[in-house]
Amino acid sequence: MMRKIDREPNGRQSFTPGQDLVVAGAIGKTGARAVLEKKENRLNSRFHPAFIRRLEAAADEKICLTPETLMELGAAEWEYIEEGGVLAALWRLSGAYEQGISFSLLKIPVKQEIIEACELFDLNPYRLWSGECVLIAADHGQDMVSSLEEKGIRAAVIGKVEKGIARKMTGVGGTGYLERPQPDEIYKIIDEEDYHAGKNIGDY
Repeated sequence: MMRKIDREPNGRQSFTPGQDLVVAGAIGKTGARAVLEKKENRLNSRFHPAFIRRLEAAADEKICLTPETLMELGAAEWEYIEEGGVLAALWRLSGAYEQGISFSLLKIPVKQEIIEACELFDLNPYRLWSGECVLIAADHGQDMVSSLEEKGIRAAVIGKVEKGIARKMTGVGGTGYLERPQPDEIYKIIDEEDYHAGKNIGDY
């Protein structure tokens, strides 16, 4: 049995079987910014300056998707990808509506520079605070992706809302089930207590 998750609803408050799951914006940006701020020396010793500049650009990417814009684009529901990363967002949204999902990790937008920085520091980008990035349920996901791309926003359909309560996940190793959210990977880089006290990444 799926445990219902309490959260404030968004959009049309619709999350029903057959809808597409869309991710707008690349994941892991806040985590990448933490790495740049806290691990500068190691990054500089490992990567070329051109790579560091690309990583900075990826970390600072803005998509500026307001609730009004999301509604105009046809979003039925959405969840901002914050603490716990995209996997936590998928867990929360499906749990709020007690509805099954299926999705592919390989389809989730992520910049190569962020992947390489995560590998260096043993971070899972799918469990990493993502900055300006949104998980969206939409009736016509591919149309939404096309509209987002016209605005210069990277996006992809990553899966669907399904009948039942299973949270099915496809990755490199095959198909399994989404696990309960784990602590955000960003806390391997920064202090959790300070972060929740309102300290900005740049304050460290």
